[in-house]
Amino acid sequence: MGAGSSHGELADNDCLLRLAGELEITIDDPFWDTFLTFSLNPPTCSQDDKMLTDRLKSICESLVVNNRNTSNFKTLIRLLLDKADFQKLEAEENNILRWQVFNGLFIARYFLKYLVQNSKEVEIINQFELQTDGIEVALGDRKEYAVPEDLNETTSFKFLSLLVKIVSELKVTIFMENIDAVKLSKALLQRYTDQIKPPVLSGGGIFYGLASNLWNILTLSTNVPVQTNQSPLSSLSISVLLILINHCTSPPPPKGNPYRTCISSLSDNLVVIYQFLGDNPDAPLSEEKTLLLYHLIHCNPSFKSFLLARTDIEVVLIPLLRTIYNTQSSRFQHMYMALIVLLILTEDQLFNKTVHSIILKGATWYQERVVSEISLGGLIILVTTRTAQYNLLKMRDKYLHINCFAALANMSSQFSQLHPYVCQRMLSLYEVLSKTFLRCPNQDMSAIDEALRIVLEVINSCLSNQLIHNPNLVYALLYQRKVFEPLKSHEAFHDVIQNIDMVITFFSAKLEREEELLNSSDVNTMLSRVQHWSLQWPRDLMKKFPDLKFKYVEEEKPEEFFGPYVWSLVNILSGINFESTLYKLN
Repeated sequence: MGAGSSHGELADNDCLLRLAGELEITIDDPFWDTFLTFSLNPPTCSQDDKMLTDRLKSICESLVVNNRNTSNFKTLIRLLLDKADFQKLEAEENNILRWQVFNGLFIARYFLKYLVQNSKEVEIINQFELQTDGIEVALGDRKEYAVPEDLNETTSFKFLSLLVKIVSELKVTIFMENIDAVKLSKALLQRYTDQIKPPVLSGGGIFYGLASNLWNILTLSTNVPVQTNQSPLSSLSISVLLILINHCTSPPPPKGNPYRTCISSLSDNLVVIYQFLGDNPDAPLSEEKTLLLYHLIHCNPSFKSFLLARTDIEVVLIPLLRTIYNTQSSRFQHMYMALIVLLILTEDQLFNKTVHSIILKGATWYQERVVSEISLGGLIILVTTRTAQYNLLKMRDKYLHINCFAALANMSSQFSQLHPYVCQRMLSLYEVLSKTFLRCPNQDMSAIDEALRIVLEVINSCLSNQLIHNPNLVYALLYQRKVFEPLKSHEAFHDVIQNIDMVITFFSAKLEREEELLNSSDVNTMLSRVQHWSLQWPRDLMKKFPDLKFKYVEEEKPEEFFGPYVWSLVNILSGINFESTLYKLN
């Protein structure tokens, strides 16, 4: 494999065939110098990675069988560790050494990926435990390399190579005792939030070419169109962190998942994390940020309290709402996680009150109507009602609209000073659902039935608790009173509609006594009178309903959802192509 090899020739390459063959190759065999000085362009994207994986398949199959007796792959790993003295690698005269390390990592990565995709865990362990002291050789005595304190050109490469190694060997190394889980978790989170860019390699000659190739083989970043400003190191860091904390959520290991425990107890640098999560208010929250935010607010009480205490919570909430709003472009799992985050936040009544006091100027990304000024709470209602309606009538996924309505229900008792358009959208949602329900009386309308009931209870909860603070809602009810007539006597809804009808009847009677208002087009005058009449409203007339409170409860085996989802995300972020058959997406 010494001179130049194209991807198509790999299956017949003499050096690769010997590596995968039946004869043992000792660590001091001259073969290694020849083997590690080949020239091959690394893959530049996930599709190239898949093609190269396919061409190396027969070599990997032979190596799996023969390595049990030869330990040739483990010898390659030991040789790489001997050569990977990063002080020597920095020396200008060690161009050949850099070349060999790059090539060794290249081959090691593909065989490790093949093992993960095609072998059971016992077989993977056996590949390393034969004849010597096991896979611990790869990390054991060198665990200080796992988390370099400062990142420069050299340590960036070290950390990247570690991340690729962990992704490839994950089934084996995930809970190894010789990895400091706390230190690694914090380092991964820091590398993610730091967003360190690739080192700028200028100049010419083989050194710069090799350094660039080493970076590219670890990140698949050559010639790939830039989709985001996220650095390769950051992408791999969050990929590994999400895999680690979602791999196993309950014992074993001895005390549960140590990486999940670390994230759950994290109390350092919360301001930095918060600012990073909200650093791009002009775009939806990315999938990896949404997943990280979910784990922080669901598992970490300190971060959740910190977040809820912020007076600028819109910094994170607006990108989150944009994710939910982008119903057609967001992946289902992404939108689902964003809604769960919102639901968790609405479990806090102070949050539900605070969002109505935060006034936003011009949410231009909301395209249904130009709203020059609206409260954050009103924007949440607009986005969730829109998403619920779209899902019920088009996507028909049970969990999406349930989470939308659960968040609305939690907020309803604290609705305050709702924008006229927000009130209109709530009543329009009810009207669309009621027409759908009545149009198909012989079909299974259980989802629409449930949605109608919750929408009515949301309106009722607002009127029962905050009528005096919502003259626009009362005005909208008077204006659209006829929408409640068709279901007024329906057994599933009549008790809630009866409450709403009491409000409509009371304010209609007041309006009829002031004839000059009946034909008036002055909305401000009408709202002023509604506000005045609200002081006379006898709240005790309304039937009492239980408080609307919904709480998110994680599934008993959350890894069944999060595992496949995270691995599908890793495919996107890392560019390393893992077979989709390894995970099942819901």
